[in-house]
Amino acid sequence: MDVANIGVTTPTTPGTLEDTVAGVEAELTQAQIDLEHTRSQLDHLTRQQHSQLGPLYDQLDQLDLDIAGLRATITGDPEDLRRLQQLYGTTEQAADPLTDPLPEPAPAIDPEYASTLRFTEPEETPAEAQPSPAKVAQRLYRDLARRAHPDLVQDPVEQERRSAFIARVNDAYRRLDLYELQRLAEEWAVLNNVGPGDPTVRQLWLRQRMIWLKARLAESRVERETLLSSPIGQVLLEVGAAQVLEVLGSRLHEQINMKEQQLNLLRQQLLMPR
Repeated sequence: MDVANIGVTTPTTPGTLEDTVAGVEAELTQAQIDLEHTRSQLDHLTRQQHSQLGPLYDQLDQLDLDIAGLRATITGDPEDLRRLQQLYGTTEQAADPLTDPLPEPAPAIDPEYASTLRFTEPEETPAEAQPSPAKVAQRLYRDLARRAHPDLVQDPVEQERRSAFIARVNDAYRRLDLYELQRLAEEWAVLNNVGPGDPTVRQLWLRQRMIWLKARLAESRVERETLLSSPIGQVLLEVGAAQVLEVLGSRLHEQINMKEQQLNLLRQQLLMPR
């Protein structure tokens, strides 16, 4: 493994803080690889779901609408009518600019309170001196892509780590997310910092590094768990990627059959003499 790009270069011995930090670094690397693999899988499955199962979802929506319409016609119950309006998307009324009251203005910030804020307004500078967010994002993206490209190393594990990292960089740049790009720049700098050589100072540096690594490890694991908590993520956990669409399609057909039976019963009820 290219240790110059992983972090700690000092030889480790079992039971030392160096060894512990190296172990957490390896955990973080694997967690980030797992996260990007899961995200890629779910993105691919979601696109397939929309293209292959879209007609079934449309059919299910139409059945819900037909059932709600018949039920509201039969019962006249306000709750059934409200349900029908929700399905039609007519519950919200457009604002009337002549009769509706004007929105309350945003409260002004007390200058004395504003002075206590951590982030204060920047000093006025000429507009031409301030780079646009797109330019800043482009600069961060190019710098990270140049330094973290997988082709710069030979070790397969390090190449996989870099590929996962670059995938996050590409996603942040696509969204022009400056905050995330800056966090990624910080992450790359931290993970590739070999730290001080002086033993006394190094112990403090290793402890601080451990705190940072564990925080990022927890973030990566929580983010992956959040992705997998989605409906399609749950199916992915149950049956694996190869069977996700088959299982979703089967479940949709079951729901369609059930709702068609409900619709037929309501139609029969509507035709019954009162």
